[in-house]
Amino acid sequence: MVSDGPSEHDLPPLGTLAARLEYLFDHIRPTPDELGDGDEPGRRYTNKEIADKINALSAQTGVSISAAYIGELRRGVAGDPRTSHVRALARAFDVNTGYFVEDDAASRVMEQIAILSELRRIDVKQVALRQVLADTGLSATDTLLVEQMVLRLREVSESRAREEAETPPHGPI
Repeated sequence: MVSDGPSEHDLPPLGTLAARLEYLFDHIRPTPDELGDGDEPGRRYTNKEIADKINALSAQTGVSISAAYIGELRRGVAGDPRTSHVRALARAFDVNTGYFVEDDAASRVMEQIAILSELRRIDVKQVALRQVLADTGLSATDTLLVEQMVLRLREVSESRAREEAETPPHGPI
């Protein structure tokens, strides 16, 4: 049976800000533009890289943060960050601010991350996918149709992510 994405049973418990932040570090990777020449694709962000992303916008946002403080948040040592820090962390990881405070928002973000991870995996193996589809006896037209469906799914997912990012969180942070 094919799953439509993670079910509630697949999602880890994220009862603390530290757990939610660690989930982002575990599942969101630097983009190719953020990687240096010697960096390995698919590696995790460092505390310093996230701090640098936040501090690069400090002139516009008025928010700065240290790598050490991000480490404290990840470990749960610092557990009550300012609202501006939560917003900055959400912006750095490109997720809705509600992810850190609302269970429903966290579930939606986690589902989107799972879908995007699968799409990236498909991208990496697109040539192999074409071969697999051809080996199953699908015609070139059917193979193209499947590829177009995957592209459309990516567009829908990205559109949802943009809508999430533009939707203000509910309630105080």
